[in-house]
Amino acid sequence: MNLQLFGREFRRGVFLLDVPEKKGSYCVVFSIDSLSFETKGGRPFFLENGVYVYVGSAFGTGGLKRRVLRHLRREKRKHWHFDFITTHPSFKPFEVWLFEGKRVECELASFIGKVTEPVEGFGSTDCGCPSHLFRVEDLTLLKRMVENSFSAKIVRVSQRG
Repeated sequence: MNLQLFGREFRRGVFLLDVPEKKGSYCVVFSIDSLSFETKGGRPFFLENGVYVYVGSAFGTGGLKRRVLRHLRREKRKHWHFDFITTHPSFKPFEVWLFEGKRVECELASFIGKVTEPVEGFGSTDCGCPSHLFRVEDLTLLKRMVENSFSAKIVRVSQRG
């Protein structure tokens, strides 16, 4: 397993080291308490307490590094569906799965959606996927499957306090 720890202090107790500026796809793995919210478009969502995987891509300026760091920041303008989760006090990211140079966001979402519980309509307004957010029961199995099928680089997020 390709595992690296975040090491340089970032903001508000989140540590970061080796997220490349290369473009690619990614998954943010996190836990959250039960949460109910509406996106800026007015769509309601409810998340049960649990572990989730969010699938995204970063093909703009700054690539994976810029996008992942944005997701790990709590203070930000809410732009994407995922921002409504990452700004919540109970959002606790603990891993990021990186797919450098690979445009596999929808392929990952389809793959993960077959073995998890999708949050219908979340984060997929710009594509035909049913969802880009998934509630996970067996993270160990899912991580092994994704790593084997997509050659993921697994990076742990650590937080102080």
